[in-house]
Amino acid sequence: MNPNWHDLSFIALSRRISQQLSGAGIEEAEQETRWLLEKNFGTDVWQKLIEPEQKPDADALPELASQVARRLAGEPLSHILGNKGFWSLDLQINADVLTPRADSETLVAVALRLSQNQPTGRILDLGTGSGAVLLAFLSERANWHGVGVDISAPALQIANTNAQTNGLAKRSHFIHANWNDLASKPYDLVISNPPYIASAEIETLQLEVRAFEPRIALDGGEDGLDAYRSLAKKLPDWLKPGSPFAFEIGHSQAKTVTEILQQTAICTELTTDKDLANRDRVVSGRLCRA
Repeated sequence: MNPNWHDLSFIALSRRISQQLSGAGIEEAEQETRWLLEKNFGTDVWQKLIEPEQKPDADALPELASQVARRLAGEPLSHILGNKGFWSLDLQINADVLTPRADSETLVAVALRLSQNQPTGRILDLGTGSGAVLLAFLSERANWHGVGVDISAPALQIANTNAQTNGLAKRSHFIHANWNDLASKPYDLVISNPPYIASAEIETLQLEVRAFEPRIALDGGEDGLDAYRSLAKKLPDWLKPGSPFAFEIGHSQAKTVTEILQQTAICTELTTDKDLANRDRVVSGRLCRA
């Protein structure tokens, strides 16, 4: 425990942690401080901030200090807290899965748009990871069922847990497989947030990404596009004719991914959607009818 914390009030402790995080370049230092304090002292900790003399339980300070040290060393907050909010869900997260980001909510929104006129159906999520996108979709489509596929068995353990805790286990199923080996079976909608970072660029990413997130979920090969070439070839095995698909992309990849899909001569209605930062984020389309 930091010896300088022992006699601090809650409000002074909050300021001290926020200053440390901010000094380390963490942009949302105040928000992260709040989440760390809530994890250790409960969600009502902020009521104690209005009492200047209120002090935290000294027994809880060593664990808090350890968590702050981990964050200062670059470990993602989601790993430290063990959870992350995404869409309307609270998801368990650890080092076996990518931390779901707000950018990926664009993929959820596009999938919902593509399915808005179909009251029931089956969705396939390739590279499901924590299950975040699939489960968010199912939470909004009460009569749909979904299958998530991932090559990582530990990731699927997290996905199954998230399905259970969010009440979606009866409508979701997870398969441990390489999607290239997945049996042909037609779905009404296919989605994917595949690895799309060029191999050489991974070492240029933020420390909390390159050092703590699973490389298998980041590395898209020499040009970052290997997954899209694979997905384009396999779409006819997974989609009913005329049915839609949506893939998350890197913000500079829309043109190239669209060209890859066009070269397959099976895709139509190709569209690019932007995220909240106005960056290209999702390419979608439909499998041509037979």
